[in-house]
Amino acid sequence: MLKLHWLFLALISHTALANDLDALALADQTQEEQVKASDMAWFIEGALGQARLQNGRGEQATQRLSFDLRLDKSLATDWRVVLADRLDLAWQGWQGSVSKINTLKEAFLSWQPQPDWAVDLGRINTRYGVAQGYNPSDFFRNGALRSVVSVAPASLRENRQGTVMLRGQKLWSGGAITAILAPKLAEQASHEPFSPDWGASNPQTRYLLALSQQGPSSLAGQMLLFGEADTEPQLGFNLSGLLNDATVLYSEFTAGKETAMTYRMSSGFTWTSAYKLSLSLEYQYDGGAKNAAEWQALQQGPLSDYWRYRSDVQSRQALNTQQATMLYASWPDLLPSLELAALWRHDLIDSSDMAWFEARYHFKALDLAVQWQINRGDALSVYGALPQRQSGLLLAKYYF
Repeated sequence: MLKLHWLFLALISHTALANDLDALALADQTQEEQVKASDMAWFIEGALGQARLQNGRGEQATQRLSFDLRLDKSLATDWRVVLADRLDLAWQGWQGSVSKINTLKEAFLSWQPQPDWAVDLGRINTRYGVAQGYNPSDFFRNGALRSVVSVAPASLRENRQGTVMLRGQKLWSGGAITAILAPKLAEQASHEPFSPDWGASNPQTRYLLALSQQGPSSLAGQMLLFGEADTEPQLGFNLSGLLNDATVLYSEFTAGKETAMTYRMSSGFTWTSAYKLSLSLEYQYDGGAKNAAEWQALQQGPLSDYWRYRSDVQSRQALNTQQATMLYASWPDLLPSLELAALWRHDLIDSSDMAWFEARYHFKALDLAVQWQINRGDALSVYGALPQRQSGLLLAKYYF
C-alpha cells in the first residue's frame, strides 16, 4: 500500500500543472470572506432540524441560533487588527436546556512594514493543505473544533478556533516562506461555554516552517516542517496544478516518526464543467489510524475504549480507520442565486457511508437553505455508530 501511495504522489508531481500563486496567497481566506469582506461583518443564523435516531430509538428535534462577527480594521498604514468570534446556542427537543459554546476564532495584530513581508501576533486560524476533505498537512487543526454546526468541509475549516502564535511571512516573485512559533499556554482543554480554551489551541510549544514556490510547467508546491515539544519533526508536502482547462489535480503528504514511521496522504482531483458544476474525488490515507484488524478488535473490546478512541480522533480531525474516499459536488449557479452542494464519505475499512446535501438560495442579505444527511453502516462502524440515522435541517442566515 505504501508503494502505491508514493506512486500516486509521484504521478501527480510529474503530470500536474500549477494553480496561480494567488491561490496560495488566499489559502487562509474562505470564499465567503472574499465576497463579503469589509471592516466589520456579522450575521445571525437560525436552524430548525428533525432527526431519526439509530436502531429505531425514535426522533429528535433540534434548534440552533448562532451569532458570528468578523472585524478586520486598519489602524495605520502598516498595522491592522483582526477579530473573529462565534457563539452557538443549541437545543435538543422543543423544551430542552440550551447548550452554549463560544468560539474565539481569531484575535491578532498584524504589522506589514513592506509589501513583501509581515508579522502577526495573537490567535490565528492558520490552515494548510490542498485537499478538500482530509488535510494531514493542516498541522494546527488538533483541538480546533469547539462546536460542529455542519459536516461541510468549508465549515469545519472556518468555524474553529485558531492558535496563539507569532507568525512571520516573506514573499518574493513566485514564492513565499512562513515561520510560526506557538507557545504552550495551558495543560487541558476547557468545556466551559465562554472559555478561550488555551489548553486545546496551545497545549504545548509548537513550530512550523512553510516554503511555497511555483515550479516548472506552472506546478505549485509547498513544503512544511512541523514540530512540537518531545516529539519528532513532521514533514509535509502540498502539490496542485492543472491537468487540463477543466481539471485540477492535488495531493498532500506527511511523514514523521511517532511510535513508528507514520505516513498520511490525501490526493484527488476537481473537475469543473462549463456550467460551473464542480466534482471532487479524493482518496484519503492515515497511517496512524486503525487498520482492518485493529478496528475490528476495537469494536469487539470494551465500549469505553472504543468511544475514547473516537473522541480523540474527532479532536484531531483525523480518520477513524486507515482508508477512506470522499466525493464532493457543488453547483453555485444552477439557477440565478441558487447553489447546490453534496458530499459523500465512504470508509474503505468497514464500508459505512455518510451522505449530505444542501440547497441554498441567496437573497441580497439573506440565505435560505435546506440540508439533509444520512449515516449508514453497522452498529459500531465509522458512520453507523453516529446517533442520528438521518436528519433534515432548515436554515436562515441574515447578513448585517
